[in-house]
Amino acid sequence: MTYANQALTGLTASQAANLLRSGELTAVEYAEALIEQAEKIASLNAFISFDADAVRTQARAADDRRRAGERLGPLHGIPLAIKDNIDTADLPTTAGTPGLRHHRPRNNALVVQRLLDAGAILFGKNNLHELAYGVTTNNRAFGASRNPYDLQRVPGGSSGGTAAAVCARVVPAGIGTDTGASIRLPMAFCGGVGFRPSVGRWPQQGLIPASN
Repeated sequence: MTYANQALTGLTASQAANLLRSGELTAVEYAEALIEQAEKIASLNAFISFDADAVRTQARAADDRRRAGERLGPLHGIPLAIKDNIDTADLPTTAGTPGLRHHRPRNNALVVQRLLDAGAILFGKNNLHELAYGVTTNNRAFGASRNPYDLQRVPGGSSGGTAAAVCARVVPAGIGTDTGASIRLPMAFCGGVGFRPSVGRWPQQGLIPASN
């Protein structure tokens, strides 16, 4: 079955996962639709790091695993956006500050590694309020992120780039950090839902800390 890009970008993570595991949708087809959407909404400045070719490579590998009959994880082929204060080995982790512009961690944060082990694809690293300390994502070093419903308005913060990317349907979900509403506030600003788990529920290893 062939899907229109608009239909693909509108899928929830669980809907996409079911289609990807069954083979009704390929990871490459899904990734291409999301890459096209990312290019369309580039004016939101939702990403600090985005490598479309790397996303395509990961998607092809996901399809190869399915064709080979390998056991597939619950997030098989699902592209996720990661706030840029969470370590990734394949993309820089800047925390939105000039001093870390070229910081390249050796290892993934544990939460990222667990997502990748479950089959997820690293789609890109999201813009944020510098050092996750603010509520606008007006970032002087990497530019301001914009609200997907009104480019004259902020997306909230500090996880503003992640909220903008999810609510502009570039990715079905993303991972942020939240000390004092930094996930919940921008998702509310952008018309989505942000969930903050209890402290300690998910591992904090590999996060650039704003607060314990």
